[in-house]
Amino acid sequence: MKLSEALREFDLSLVGNAADSTRVWYQQRLGALVEFTGDVEIEALTISHLRRWRASLIERDRRWQDHPTRPEEEGGLSPWTVRGYVRAIRAFCNWLVSEGLLVSSPAARLRLPPKPQNRPKAVSNEDVLAMLEVANVRDRAIVCVLAATGCRVGGLCDLRLSDLELEHQPARAMVREKGHGGKKARLVFFGPQTVSALRAWIAIRPDVGGDDHVFLGQRGPLTEGGVYQVLRRLAKKAGIEGRFNPHAFRHAFARGALENGADLGTVSQLLGHSGIGVTNEFYGRWSVDELGRRSEKYGWFEKKSAEDL
Repeated sequence: MKLSEALREFDLSLVGNAADSTRVWYQQRLGALVEFTGDVEIEALTISHLRRWRASLIERDRRWQDHPTRPEEEGGLSPWTVRGYVRAIRAFCNWLVSEGLLVSSPAARLRLPPKPQNRPKAVSNEDVLAMLEVANVRDRAIVCVLAATGCRVGGLCDLRLSDLELEHQPARAMVREKGHGGKKARLVFFGPQTVSALRAWIAIRPDVGGDDHVFLGQRGPLTEGGVYQVLRRLAKKAGIEGRFNPHAFRHAFARGALENGADLGTVSQLLGHSGIGVTNEFYGRWSVDELGRRSEKYGWFEKKSAEDL
């Protein structure tokens, strides 16, 4: 069986068992393997092929490190993305074995690259405010929702008018985001600034074929790529050199909540994570300076007066 044919069968096995976004995630990563190795017979796929492929991804990781503020434009891959590629091929090879298509997995000894030590960077508060200064009515509402709720970009794109509860205190919205077996619905919450921005947009929002998506482009609902382009345009207009992609807003939300004293359990639920381990791994990492400040803020001993000691 050719590699491309096996990938089609693997994708079929995911139908009804994984979200569409998960299927796309596998297609993108495993499709890159076909481009690298060619459409070989699956029996010909060796650990040597996979190690050379992993090495090519790590080279793109180095490109990412060289251009940390605009990695996508330089064709780079973040360390987390490289790990995702390797996890995808390991899952695919395990599936080949479970289906009886291979006797053993060629990826069994393919090791994951180490986790990066530096925490992923979030969009800064100053950059968010700068983007709001140059945004039109629709784009201001987009920035506000991303900054205030920490929702995933897919949840923002799929947001419907009927999902909004602007009269509620605090205001809230139902978002549908990726999850095992399909999209999960969850509530996100926001305050008066975001309510005001949404009301202003809804008041002038065009009717595009009766579509009830909150955020529309010229031809219909705004896509995830469209949101990235919106933020890219705002960042350029505002002269921003730091991170601006949609997920950077999610990082900023999580980091801000933790820095303001929220516990991991609360932040985990607000982000829609399956457990606090995910939240801690990706958002609960602190630099040396940040740890020093948090030690000073939360430690009790140095706050005791000399008379108490």
